[in-house]
Amino acid sequence: MQETAFRDWLETIDNRPLPQLRDNLARTRRVEDNFEANLDIEYESNRCENIIKMLDISNIGFNKSINLPTDKNGLASLKTAVRKYVKFRDWQKTS
Repeated sequence: MQETAFRDWLETIDNRPLPQLRDNLARTRRVEDNFEANLDIEYESNRCENIIKMLDISNIGFNKSINLPTDKNGLASLKTAVRKYVKFRDWQKTS
């Protein structure tokens, strides 16, 4: 993940306040750590669609060793953070 560039984008382009900015960074890191994935590789592969699908409430029971929320709201916040990262990467391509 391009953490520094993503942080700058969240702050200057997406106009996220500092607490939301930190939450988005923490959530994307958590997704990468728990799925042992790199969001840049996932983006290049399929714009993170596989990761987003794995964060669906119906799929979360597949691996109990993954430290992710099991409630709909918790998973939704992780999906939102990944979608923000996709939006950031899309923006990079057009800038």
